Amino acid sequence: MNGAGNFSDLIIGDPNYAVDVVDRLIPLAWDLGASDVHLQPRRDGWEVLLRVDGVLSQIDWVAGGSHSDPVTRLMVIAGLPTYRDTQPMEGRLKWSSSNTGKDDVAMRLGVFPTVHGPRAVIRLLRKDNAFDRIESLGMSPDITQTLVDLTRQTDGAILLSGPAGSGKTTTLYAMLRRIAASVPRRSVLTIEDPVESVIGTISQSELDPSSGMTLASALRSAVRQDSEALLVSEIRDPETAEAAMQASLTGHLVFSSLHASDVAASMRRLVQFGVPPFAVRSGVRAIVSQRLLRRLCSKCGGDCGRDAEDAADQGQASCQECLGTGYRGRVVVADCVRFDGGDEIGEVLAESLESGASVLRMRSDAKQVGANDLRTQALRLVDEGITDNAEVYRVLGG
Repeated sequence: MNGAGNFSDLIIGDPNYAVDVVDRLIPLAWDLGASDVHLQPRRDGWEVLLRVDGVLSQIDWVAGGSHSDPVTRLMVIAGLPTYRDTQPMEGRLKWSSSNTGKDDVAMRLGVFPTVHGPRAVIRLLRKDNAFDRIESLGMSPDITQTLVDLTRQTDGAILLSGPAGSGKTTTLYAMLRRIAASVPRRSVLTIEDPVESVIGTISQSELDPSSGMTLASALRSAVRQDSEALLVSEIRDPETAEAAMQASLTGHLVFSSLHASDVAASMRRLVQFGVPPFAVRSGVRAIVSQRLLRRLCSKCGGDCGRDAEDAADQGQASCQECLGTGYRGRVVVADCVRFDGGDEIGEVLAESLESGASVLRMRSDAKQVGANDLRTQALRLVDEGITDNAEVYRVLGG
């Protein structure tokens, strides 16, 4: 991906230099579909990198040497104290510009000190209505129907597993929106870090550790708010795991996420957090594991990415649809296992967990009764020409 020249005409000594950089940077990131913007400080300027379709690429360079600094400009917009740029800080940004075609683009700014000055990362909190509904997520018909059925339940934990950027939050929000639209009305509370999309008919809250509002403490209070469905953004420690499982066993439908590679690893991670295997079996209603794979570009068919070096050597222009990467857009692969009866794979995994089996043994036991893992699904997409082996290896490893 190369957008060289986006900032080259700006004059470093101009007092509005930083303002102009930011005014161009945010609309550019929006137009290219970026989820994150990185301003990486170097000795004489900043590398500008964008994360598009889950992959980070340098698109340009912003020259330094001016008292007008784009990272400082971002800190001012976010209301962060610029004199404290030697320590990590976070803040919210709002952007109103006709250039983006959107009003009040919500963003989150993170600033981190480095040897060359503060580094800035902007997360664009996109409000993409295309994935508001479970049916629009692109999952297989059987998993889509399972997710719809799970939103009708009244208790138990529904967990989404996968690494950062695998679409867990999007899936969780789609399920919450369905619950929020249900009749009769249900009481829904969320505890997030941060709130990434506002849903009008539910109560959403953000963590504030400085005031004592941690995931675990907020969850314990939320169950006393006459809540029926609860979302806690992530189970990341034993205290939160215990509170979430306790809520799921006392008449609440609990949604959360885990950083784990698959269903078996998610179950084992809960045990590592101190949840007894029998409580995992009785408290967890379902675990969904998912990944996002980049689609081959519909215009160049992926040839642009594979031949990028040759094209550059010959002075050829890269495909404008995929910006020279060979990919544009993403497709989901997902696995869903239920533990509330009737799912043989769930029964086998629960028995393996209670017997103390390793994650590898749990996976092997599940395959023997027909488990369809993410790699099998991904390779099917390769056969269909939707993605390629290089992308499967990037996302799922060897």
